[in-house]
Amino acid sequence: MCVCMCACVCVCVLACLLTCVTFSPLSFSIESDSDLSETAELIEEYEVFDPSRPRPKVILIIGGPGSGKGTQSLKIAECYGFQYVSVGELLRKKMIHNATSNRKWSLIAKIITNGELAPQETTITEIKQKIMKIPDANGIVIDGFPRDVGQALSFEDQICTPDLVVFLSCANHRLKERLEKRAEATGRPDDNPNATERRLTNFKQNTIPLVKYFQERGLIVTVRRGESKTDRQDITCPIIERVRLTDRILPVLLLRE
Repeated sequence: MCVCMCACVCVCVLACLLTCVTFSPLSFSIESDSDLSETAELIEEYEVFDPSRPRPKVILIIGGPGSGKGTQSLKIAECYGFQYVSVGELLRKKMIHNATSNRKWSLIAKIITNGELAPQETTITEIKQKIMKIPDANGIVIDGFPRDVGQALSFEDQICTPDLVVFLSCANHRLKERLEKRAEATGRPDDNPNATERRLTNFKQNTIPLVKYFQERGLIVTVRRGESKTDRQDITCPIIERVRLTDRILPVLLLRE
């Protein structure tokens, strides 16, 4: 009898407490990664590289949207037998498979389609998981990351300091022309006109500090993309820059498109 009375009292007290509590729906923000952590996909501390093996060389390819990062990254990877990692492709594949069933990835899809950067920690997690799937790589060429100094700091903190950063410098009007042509050919959702303008604006705002950051570290080489029609057609003429990768000198072979 006493047990029943105690139980009833507890239930009544709990009910009173609940009536005093206001529950608000989850709100999501483009600016906050914490809003996207619906599950246990928080950043974990783990070794990205096998500590028993020499760390592979890591080359980052950065540049504006439409500067040819994917093409040049593949050429460098093929030249040295390195693994190629496209950050954009990682995110797009994840969106295709999860956007309709996962609220987090549905939001990320909207962010990217609007021309904004994907959440930093989510992107870093995808890169880490991809690298862990290629433990035998002698080198890794990462296309399209980082996009700003914050991402660069996060990459170095959670993955490694890159051996080399290649910046593909291209005039803004050329970038816009390339994006318009690519939109017609591929129909990528982030190549729509509004997203294109926003991506170019974000690129201009973030590039100078990012390039300066890597220049101060002595890690970056800048390759200026050809402006003339001849340059665009001459795919047999290589631009060769010699850069130091920790223990040896390797040429970076970039072919004009």
